[in-house]
Amino acid sequence: MTGGATGATKTTAWSRPAFRLLLAAESVTLSGAAVSTVALPALAVLELRASTTEVAALAFLGQLPNAVALFAGALSDRHPKRPQLIASDLTAAGALVTIPAAALAGALTVGQLCAVAIVLGAAKVTHDAAAISLLPAIVDPDQLQDANSRLGAASALADSAGTNAGAALVGAIGPARAVLADALSFLVSAILMWRMRVPETLTESFPT
Repeated sequence: MTGGATGATKTTAWSRPAFRLLLAAESVTLSGAAVSTVALPALAVLELRASTTEVAALAFLGQLPNAVALFAGALSDRHPKRPQLIASDLTAAGALVTIPAAALAGALTVGQLCAVAIVLGAAKVTHDAAAISLLPAIVDPDQLQDANSRLGAASALADSAGTNAGAALVGAIGPARAVLADALSFLVSAILMWRMRVPETLTESFPT
C-alpha cells in the first residue's frame, strides 16, 4: 500500500512553477541565439563585406568565453543564481541592440560585431552555469532526470526553430534588424527569471 501510494503521488518536474519558468526562458533564449547565429555572419558578409579571416575571427571570438566555463560554474555556486540569469540576459540584449543602432547610423564595423560576439559568449557561459546550478533548487532530486530530459528536448527544438526563423528573418528584414529578435528573446527570458521565486543555497568555496 505504501509503495502504491508513493508511486501515485510521484510528480514530474513540470509540476514545479519555477521549472516551467526556467524551461520557457531557456527555450526563448536558445531560439533567439539561433537567430543571431545566422544573422551575425550574414551581416558581416552581406553588409560589411567581411573577409574569410574576419568571419572566422567572429566565430572564434564568440566561442572564446567557453574557455572559462569551469570558472563560471564555480563562481555561480558562490552567488545567487537568479540575479546572474537576469543580468546575463539584460547584458546580451543590450549588446545586441547596438547592432541595428550602429547599422542605422552607418557606423557598424566588423570590430563591433566581434565585440558583441564576445559579450554574447560570456553572457551565455554565465547564463548556462547559473541555470545548471539553479536546477537542483527548483526540482526534487528524483525529478532531476525528468527536468534534464525536458530541457534537452526543448533545447533541440528551440535551436532548430531559431535557425529556421533566423534564415527567414534575414531574408525578410535583413540581418541587422533580425538580431532584434534575439534581443527581444533575452528580455523575455529576464522577465521570466524575475518572476521566479525559489530558495537558493550558496557554496562558500571553489572546488579543488
